[in-house]
Amino acid sequence: MKTSTLGLSLLALLVATSASPAAPEGDKPARQDAPAKRDGDRRDDFLKQHPELRETLEKLKAMSPEERQAWLKEHPEIAAKIEKARAGLKERADNLTPEQKEKLKEKLKERGENLSPEQKEKLREKMKERLEKMTPEEKAEFLKNHPELKEKLEGDKK
Repeated sequence: MKTSTLGLSLLALLVATSASPAAPEGDKPARQDAPAKRDGDRRDDFLKQHPELRETLEKLKAMSPEERQAWLKEHPEIAAKIEKARAGLKERADNLTPEQKEKLKEKLKERGENLSPEQKEKLREKMKERLEKMTPEEKAEFLKNHPELKEKLEGDKK
């Protein structure tokens, strides 16, 4: 595999993981022999060996969402890998136990409370946009699964 193809593959995975919600941590305790910071070390080492990828990552981080979307259209193989990674995350989330789902909800709620007012507004706008794109059936199913959002939406309409 060429370095550039390898780099684009890595880039796709990095974009997918940064754009996806974090997977919940299981109930299993960490292994005693496991290093404290595994993934970050490998990524840093890899990027030190491939400075051109570091530059590409920095460029992607600096892009606006619209520019990133245009870039992904120019690189459909990476977009496909990102979609595959998202589908895997969705599948894992669907297979969570009720206790794990509750833990994840609490963690996401805590993250939401720690957002700045600008970030909260941006998230609110994104959710409104998603809801507007839903069919009435999808919207009803979504609100059935998230009754707390139904109250907030009704409050926003007033």
